[in-house]
Parts: sequence; structure tokens; C-alpha cells
Amino acid sequence: MSTVDEDGIYAGPACLIIHEVRHAVRVRLKGSVNPFDGYFHWQGTVYDAPEHMRPTGSQIRLGIDDTEAPARLVERTADGHLMISGTGRPPFRP
Repeated sequence: MSTVDEDGIYAGPACLIIHEVRHAVRVRLKGSVNPFDGYFHWQGTVYDAPEHMRPTGSQIRLGIDDTEAPARLVERTADGHLMISGTGRPPFRP
């Protein structure tokens, strides 16, 4: 499982999995435990995603190395990148 830097950020290669189709991307992710619900919440930016991908809010999977986690594409930023978020065990080692 991939690890994070000293600031708790994972930046590197990943794979968006939508309808069992894998898309190679780069991501920058960070997360923490929410003190109100006790769950680990992670979020970040997806770079190099295909243009046809739209943030629908439906569940997808994000894979890093051999680990996958459920996630949502939240929005496309003004510079064309995708924002992603997930709750629970992330695909990187926090």
C-alpha cells in the first residue's frame, strides 16, 4: 500500500475504476478522522482524467497499487481537474 509524505499527503499514480473500466490518473489526496462521526474522510484532486468523465456523485472506485476504495467524483474544477472524496479506509496508507 502506498504511503504519504510527512504532511499526510499521497501524491502519485492511481487508477479510476468506473463500470469495471480502469483509467490511469495521477492524484493528490489527504484525509483525517472526523471527530463528529469517527470515520476517516479523504479527498483530493484527480489529474489527467479523461475529458468524458463527469462528476455525477455516483460511486466509483479509486485504486492505488493493490488497494481499492469506494469514492465519488465531486466536481470538475475550473482548470479541468476532478475533485474526489471517500469515507472509510482510503486506497493509500494515511
